[in-house]
Amino acid sequence: MFKKIFFLFLISIFAISQNKQIEKLKIYLDCSYGCDYDFFQREMGYVDFYNDSKLANLHIIVKSQSNGSGGQSVLFRFIGVNEFLDQNNTLTLAIPPNTSENIKRSLYLSILEKGIYSYIIQTDDIDKVSVIYSNENGLEENLSDDEKDKWNYWVFRLSASGYMSGEDGYKTQNYYSSVRINRITEASKFLSTFSYSNNLTEYNYDDLDLTTNRKSSSIYLTYVKSKGDYFSIGSKARYNQNTYLNLDASYTFSPCIEYNFFPYSESSEHRLSILYGLSGTYNNYTDTTVYLKTTEFFPSHLIEFTYNNYQTWGSVNVSLDGMHILDKNDLKKFNLGLSTNIDWNIMQGLSLSFWSWVSLDRAQIELASSGATYEETILRQKELESSYFYSVRLGLSYTFGSLKNNFVNPRF
Repeated sequence: MFKKIFFLFLISIFAISQNKQIEKLKIYLDCSYGCDYDFFQREMGYVDFYNDSKLANLHIIVKSQSNGSGGQSVLFRFIGVNEFLDQNNTLTLAIPPNTSENIKRSLYLSILEKGIYSYIIQTDDIDKVSVIYSNENGLEENLSDDEKDKWNYWVFRLSASGYMSGEDGYKTQNYYSSVRINRITEASKFLSTFSYSNNLTEYNYDDLDLTTNRKSSSIYLTYVKSKGDYFSIGSKARYNQNTYLNLDASYTFSPCIEYNFFPYSESSEHRLSILYGLSGTYNNYTDTTVYLKTTEFFPSHLIEFTYNNYQTWGSVNVSLDGMHILDKNDLKKFNLGLSTNIDWNIMQGLSLSFWSWVSLDRAQIELASSGATYEETILRQKELESSYFYSVRLGLSYTFGSLKNNFVNPRF
């Protein structure tokens, strides 16, 4: 009899523990770009925002990508942790180009409020929330594709900018303009960029009177055809004129093929892809090169490896690209570049960030045989011979004390 009573007691305790409500929704917002944290904390004061992902029970990762219209496609991943473990959800948001920051943050807020509803009703605040349904259309009206897009997905963008600064003995002017014409659909992608820049600097000191002018213009064209969830084929074309690189004109055409080990639809979460291409390049040089060439044509092949992963523990982005000139007399002409970006939430309050870029360059075939003057060297007006380039940044941060603070104070 005693055993039966004890057994029933354990069952009742277990049932009570299973039905116990979660006291509060604790959010860690993981958004690298485009999030107004103060605004969200002010408008969502009914939840707790934490500065450490280890203390939250809902981890929200916000990742944006450029879409075909020139705007943004934003993916919101709601990942339950601790009490909400394995309760995950995903919402998407399309933002038109040239959307103001005020409208954009309101759209973000709307998605966040919708996404947290299924979690907040599992907390003690269940009686304080409700659903409001509106028959009004959202940002895009419910129209057919043909009715929605009169431009057949073609997007044109013109931009121009100028910069000036100066002081006694020094003056600099920089001008930049570009034209972008793109068309992106599920089946194919066409990208084109036309750009021009001019940087003019004057030095007028007692012992120095010098004017430098660094110009460049370029055209980049890309066409990609989708071949299922994992394959893509296409080509790249490039024109480049650059006084720094000793190029009067450079033309390159590269047919390419790419394979992604994950479906392209999951690129906001993870991507592991490899691209291979064959290229033909014709260069017309400003000055005779160190190889005694004024013009030349050469074939080459290229490879690009890309790995991106965005999770609750942080993110990893690795890119490896290489180009090898197919010269039967000299097979050592190549360049290889590696870039890495790691953000790691090591433990409560402790995070590590690491960024690096390293390049091995054995293909500086455009270097001018005349070299560079002293002024051109110190002012970096001409490319200089170097077998490698690198840049590294490492950061470690530790936060302790109060890790939950919903107060917003914009004074001063």
